[in-house]
Amino acid sequence: MTPIAVRYLVDGVQRRRTDRDNDDYTLIVDRDGERLKVTIRAKKPLRLISCSFKKPFHYRKGDQIFLNGYQSWTDTREYDMSEEVHSLRHVPRSVKNRFHFEMYGDAWFWQYHKKNFHSFTYSYIRRRGDKATFIGSLNDENAYLIIHHKKKENEMSIRSDCEHKQLDAGEEFVLFDLVWYVGDVQENLKKYFSHFGTCRADKIRGYTSWYLDYQDINEEKMLTALSQIDASDFDLFQIDDGYETYVGDWLDVDPVKFPNGLSGIVEETHAKGLKAGIWLAPFVCELESRLYREHPDWIYRENGEEIFAGCNWSGDVVLDLRKAEVRDYIRKCLEHYVDAGFDFFKLDFLYAAAMIHDDVNEQSHDRSWHGLTRAGSMRQGMLFLREVLGDKLILGCGVPLSSAFNLVDYCRIGPDVSLQFDDVFYMRLMHRERVSTKNTLQNTIYRSAMDGSVFRCDPDVFLLRDDHISLTKEQRRALVMLNHLCGSVYMTSDRVGEYDDEKKAVLREAQALSNATITSIKKQKNYIIIQYTLDDRQKTLVYNRRLGVIE
Repeated sequence: MTPIAVRYLVDGVQRRRTDRDNDDYTLIVDRDGERLKVTIRAKKPLRLISCSFKKPFHYRKGDQIFLNGYQSWTDTREYDMSEEVHSLRHVPRSVKNRFHFEMYGDAWFWQYHKKNFHSFTYSYIRRRGDKATFIGSLNDENAYLIIHHKKKENEMSIRSDCEHKQLDAGEEFVLFDLVWYVGDVQENLKKYFSHFGTCRADKIRGYTSWYLDYQDINEEKMLTALSQIDASDFDLFQIDDGYETYVGDWLDVDPVKFPNGLSGIVEETHAKGLKAGIWLAPFVCELESRLYREHPDWIYRENGEEIFAGCNWSGDVVLDLRKAEVRDYIRKCLEHYVDAGFDFFKLDFLYAAAMIHDDVNEQSHDRSWHGLTRAGSMRQGMLFLREVLGDKLILGCGVPLSSAFNLVDYCRIGPDVSLQFDDVFYMRLMHRERVSTKNTLQNTIYRSAMDGSVFRCDPDVFLLRDDHISLTKEQRRALVMLNHLCGSVYMTSDRVGEYDDEKKAVLREAQALSNATITSIKKQKNYIIIQYTLDDRQKTLVYNRRLGVIE
């Protein structure tokens, strides 16, 4: 381990120091076997920019390196040494500025390097079968851990994403709290996630409106879908995007689509013995919304410029969660749906909270939001949601996963399923958070170790229907099988009551896998080999990740 380099601002001057004790701060370094903790104690007011140290590591040609993406939708898997992580370097600046592609993931704050890899929260280097070197953070509520694999230099740069953290004189802040294991991959993952406790939520089966009608939903369609559901097959009926007039105007249910509001659907749902679910994106609003027009001061800005979270709908901007009136509005919206009887809240585009920080000379409206890191702002947003919703079930989506640990019951672990295996060709050139069944299946496999520990994993929907879809029969079978083997949220937008005997048999086969325990995941070229135990028997599933089929 090389000296710890700290970059920071003090008295308006930027400094970089590597000594552990100086006139500005003291570093307290604690080592305990496999664990390392580094705390900074400020001697005068300072604002952190970055902190990192280097660790020599000899990368080898046959190594496979696991990279955990920034948020739910970011592609996540093991990479061969010769591969390159997709970036937006090839996309013209005019296109990126128009569609805000960089804002979906980490490209707005992390500089991609063609020859290097980087991973958030945890990573491992696999060699000799299941044996691996593993590094993982226990400190992401304070600052995200970024593991930067510099393959050519044969070193890791271990970074605390502590930018924007403001410290007063005498104040302490944990920069690193990490573990370092060497051993079996699955055992390392199990050991790591055991630090965070156990999720108490049950596995859940449900219907969601999104992957059949998308935003083109209405009262008649929802009641028809609900009437066709056999309560013995489902626990949940969830209304997705499309019921509201505009994103952000959550209290304005579309009067044309839902002339009687949503209460009747909730009552019908409960009458069938099902939980009622609703979708919201509480931290953003779209440009055509009434909220955007009437409350321009509620939009988060930097240097006077509003910050976009992406290009969805009419363009979505970040709400300034530092302001009490913004949080009061979000609280009012969420409590409205609690009062309406909803049991389950799918909360989307949550990564927007990580974009919020105070400028150097700015004091936020709420001291608790002042001088936070990206991870600190994101965690603050998640704590707020849990405080508002209490014991209601929360499914987090589009969120840096470690910020949701033990604060949501369920969490999306991959991007949206596409109705064709790898979405349209031009989207493959875009950001890492793009819609893709190919990507989400790999995320589902490689993030499965989180399931039942930090939350229940949501691998997104399975679809077995023959119409309104371009996935082949074999790809649809792989989707339902892997969802049940690797996750705990089994959602669909199919009319399951219309399944023929063949589809019912595939679904039963998949449902049996929900009781399996994964013991090993190995990648061999285009194949991912999953070993698992079921009914006290060791079994193997071979997934062709290029074709999207089980062989």
